[in-house]
Amino acid sequence: MKIYKSLLLKKFLKNIGKSSSLIFLKNFRFIDSKSKKTKKSESIFFKISKSERYKIILEKINKFKNEETKLKNTKKLKKAKKSESIFFKISKSERYKIILEKINQLKYYIISKGNNKIQKVSISNSFLDTYKKFLFISLEKLNSSQLFGKVFNLPKNKTNKKYDQKIGIAFYSDHNLIIASLVVDLNNNIKVDGLNEIPIPGNVVGDSSVEDTNELANIALDSLTLLDLTNSPLLLVLSSSFFNIHTFNTSDLKQVSQSDSKVQSKSPYLPANTLVDFLRMSDRKISNSLVRTTYANRDFIQSWTDTLEIIDLPIIGLVPAAPHIFDSITSKITEEKTVLLDIESTQTTLLIGSNLAELTSYKLPFGSSLYITNDQNESSNNYFERVTNSVKLILKEINQELPLNIFVMGPGLDALLNKEASLPKGFQRISHLNLANYSYFPKKMQIHEIISKSIDSNIYSMASILTSCV
Repeated sequence: MKIYKSLLLKKFLKNIGKSSSLIFLKNFRFIDSKSKKTKKSESIFFKISKSERYKIILEKINKFKNEETKLKNTKKLKKAKKSESIFFKISKSERYKIILEKINQLKYYIISKGNNKIQKVSISNSFLDTYKKFLFISLEKLNSSQLFGKVFNLPKNKTNKKYDQKIGIAFYSDHNLIIASLVVDLNNNIKVDGLNEIPIPGNVVGDSSVEDTNELANIALDSLTLLDLTNSPLLLVLSSSFFNIHTFNTSDLKQVSQSDSKVQSKSPYLPANTLVDFLRMSDRKISNSLVRTTYANRDFIQSWTDTLEIIDLPIIGLVPAAPHIFDSITSKITEEKTVLLDIESTQTTLLIGSNLAELTSYKLPFGSSLYITNDQNESSNNYFERVTNSVKLILKEINQELPLNIFVMGPGLDALLNKEASLPKGFQRISHLNLANYSYFPKKMQIHEIISKSIDSNIYSMASILTSCV
């Protein structure tokens, strides 16, 4: 086994050495920058050598050289033959030495061509970017390789199962209730270790309220007991269609209160049945600071809180699905306007806004169910064509251009497309943004019962929301 892993390692090092990007270095002579009066800005690799990623990679690789010395102090290595040590074979590898030498040269050398005169090298930026990407990707593979991780036992982010926190999430949308058991470790990694999806009839949860709180609580408790969550905190996530969002400048309001006439004017519900939540997006002392206002049907929210009282578990919170994910997206990307679609069965919620700034929601009167046919590609193209037209009309009204990407989430996405299928141009799944570190392997779970064909998009949304809440 050791010989096999050693051969794999040698092959990997050989492939790096043969790369055309590394051969590029052979065409130039390296001159010691300490002996020449040059500006650091003339060095093509100066930026690389100063980057944190380069320092981390270099530090990890240099640990390989010291590992043999550490092992020599152990009784086990004294009894073992050097021929059996993979560290010994690596340290003697010419390919390994060449790679280390080239990496270390980046600290002290600048590229020159010809004799001892330093000249500017005419190389396209795209070529340099390709080289830098190759260098970092290759060395990160060297650092994160499973072979190295197992044989060399490289240090990783330590965790302790004693401090793992088991958390329950209940997600309600389209008359389906998903209850999942998730374990969060010290590094905020999430593991989905159990899941149950239950259909909820209309006489239990209607369109505007929970009709039978006792029955809904019993359904939830059965699932919570099955997943061993009766002593764990619970986060309740309700679909975006139950909420409306608008952003105000505080200078435009007489008071940041539900009783303010402008606040009331944006509510889709009667004043007596309106529940409002305010979130300051900037400093309270600034007169024109922004406040995000979330509207919900008071009876609907009250019926869910009544259900939670019957369940009687510690509650993390009751939150809408899309706003937390929108904030996570805008913290990672920079665009003048960000657009997020939350697709459900009968309607689509559209969120348009910016990072820590204005955010407005819009309801589109159609969802995935209207477009599902036997031809998945046709269903997808028809739905997203109509969505594109709707988004363009709304952006035109607010004098905004269509962004580079429209981000997509929601249970309706699972119904339209499987997770391997690509979206039409101009649309991107939120799962491509790495908003959460999570693992989800249904075949390895003792309990994984679903009624939908796929819930991958929902699982990713739940993990992302939990990451932003804990």
